[in-house]
Amino acid sequence: MTKRIVLCADDYGQAPEVSQGIITLGKYGRLSATSCLVNSEYWLEHAKWLIPLKPQLELGLHFNLTEGKAISPVFIAKYGENLLPLPQLLRKAMLRQLDRQAVEAEFLAQVARFKEGVDAAPDFIDGHQHVHQFPVIRDVWMSAYEKAFKHMQKPYVRSVLPAINAMDFLTNFKKIIIYCLGAKALKSLLHTHEIPHNTSFAGIYSFNQAAQYRDLFIGFLKASENGGLIMCHPGLLSENSADPIAKARYAEYQYFFGDHFLYDCHQQEVTLGRFYS
Repeated sequence: MTKRIVLCADDYGQAPEVSQGIITLGKYGRLSATSCLVNSEYWLEHAKWLIPLKPQLELGLHFNLTEGKAISPVFIAKYGENLLPLPQLLRKAMLRQLDRQAVEAEFLAQVARFKEGVDAAPDFIDGHQHVHQFPVIRDVWMSAYEKAFKHMQKPYVRSVLPAINAMDFLTNFKKIIIYCLGAKALKSLLHTHEIPHNTSFAGIYSFNQAAQYRDLFIGFLKASENGGLIMCHPGLLSENSADPIAKARYAEYQYFFGDHFLYDCHQQEVTLGRFYS
C-alpha cells in the first residue's frame, strides 16, 4: 500500500544558500513542507520567495530559542538580546528554571513575525533543535498555541517521537537523546489536547554520515508510516559558510534533486504530500 508522508526541509531563512536550495527543491516538487527560522535577519526578504510556492508547499514556524537574536521585548528583558545556547536552555528547562512569560512572549512574537513574512498563519509548528518538546517549553507554547489559533484551523505540530530499536544505542545515539528529552511527553500532550500531529517521525542521523545519506534515507522511508513526517536539512553549497553542517546540507540537496530520490520513493511505495490535503 502506498504511504503518503510529509518531507519537511528545516531552517528556511537561516542563510541564502539554505533558502535557495529549499526553494529549488520546492519548485521541482521534491519537498512538501519547509520550516522557517523567522528571527533570522534574512526572513522577511526570503519569505517573499515562498509566496508562489504556498499552494504546494506547507510553511511552518521553526520555533527557535537557541540561535540568533530574540524578538520579544519580554524575552530580551529577561535574558538579553541573544537566544540561549542549547546546553544552557536545556539545563534551565530540565531544572524548571525557565521564565514562562519570556518563553510565551517569544513564541507569540515569532508567530507574529511568521505572519508578517507570508501574510498567513503557519501550517504547522515545530522547534529548532527540537526545543518544543523540552520540559516547561512544551507546556508554555501549547497554552499560547491554544490562544493564538483559537478561531482558525489549528496548525499541526511535529511529533518528534522516533521509532527506537536496540541497534540505535550503537549506531544512532542521537535518536536516543531526542527520545529522552521529551518526545514521549510531547506526543502524550498532543493526544490529550487533540492537536493534529504526524503519525511517525524520521530523519535523525549524525551529520558526519552525510556521504551515506541515500542509504540512510531509504531507512527513513521504510520506518515511516502513512501520515508520517521525515525532516531534512538541504541547502546549496557555500565556500564561505560558517554553518557546521553545510556539507551535509549539500549532500542532502544533491540526493533530493537527483533521480535516485524519485526511484527510492517509488521502490518504497511512498508519495510526498501535505498534512492537510
